[in-house]
Amino acid sequence: MLRAAISSLVALSASGLSAQVSEADSAAPIEQRLASLGESDAALKAARAGLPECQTGCITPEEATLMAFSAGEGAGQAGRFLLDIRGGGQSIHGELGELFFVNSRQDYATLGTLTIAFEPAALRALLQRAKVCGSADVTEGQIDVKGCRSSGVSDLNMFTMIQRLGGRRIVVEGEVRLQWIDSHIGSPRPVANKRGERETGYYQVWVQVADADRVIFVYDE
Repeated sequence: MLRAAISSLVALSASGLSAQVSEADSAAPIEQRLASLGESDAALKAARAGLPECQTGCITPEEATLMAFSAGEGAGQAGRFLLDIRGGGQSIHGELGELFFVNSRQDYATLGTLTIAFEPAALRALLQRAKVCGSADVTEGQIDVKGCRSSGVSDLNMFTMIQRLGGRRIVVEGEVRLQWIDSHIGSPRPVANKRGERETGYYQVWVQVADADRVIFVYDE
């Protein structure tokens, strides 16, 4: 059911999308760019079938992008999102508050990227989450229960975040939505702000997290 719904989004009409976002490049309109998504997430699509965390369905970053553009700016779509953390950063100018970000691609402005926006308290709790510690020795008839916890976070910053989360595969429960970014960079090329403002920028695809319990680490066997 979930995959059928995602597949149907690829067939969105040009008229429907043009009401939500302007053409980014005359040679490659946003409709064409969205329809071409699907190749970069092949590994995630293959992995999710065997993940207990995805038994009820997981959505890849490119699928999340289709969902967000289908809903339009200001509307959210609920789901469980699967991604590998390839990059990240934090708000430094204040327009986006004190949020921290991790991205499914290193180039966060590339169409098809899913951005997870953490509120500081949620990120701190996530970085301090208990981890499972394996035992190197197995003794017949003896059961050892071991646990460990990562060290506390004295200075919450993007470098600590990337050091601990970079390369990790996670599942995030939340709502995906479009987030307008005022900027002169981006792929697709910056488009006029659909809210009528004169600044140029582009849409990122966000899931905002206020509770660390909404995030699951996927541990490879």
